[in-house]
Amino acid sequence: MAGWLAIAAPYIPEIIQLARPLFTRGSAKDKEPDVIPRQIAELQNVATQNAESIKLLATEMQHTIEALQNGAAEMEKKLNRAHTLLIISTTMAGLAFCVAVYALVH
Repeated sequence: MAGWLAIAAPYIPEIIQLARPLFTRGSAKDKEPDVIPRQIAELQNVATQNAESIKLLATEMQHTIEALQNGAAEMEKKLNRAHTLLIISTTMAGLAFCVAVYALVH
């Protein structure tokens, strides 16, 4: 979780800024018929930028998840190898103990 947050943190302010509608503000006399088309154009622009930011964030998240899956697979291989070595060393210790007991008895 911390790795994902570290990757996403630089993009969060940009996403918040782009997600907030940037309406054209003005006085009541500025509310002419051409304001609404400008507002629509601004909203479309913000929506496009927001979609691009989300796509970039999703791509980064996908790379992070793939890296985590690869790391998990590598750790699983190492764990299996350690388990195998544990079984071998325990068997060898048991055989050494049996040989030592046999040597002491005879």
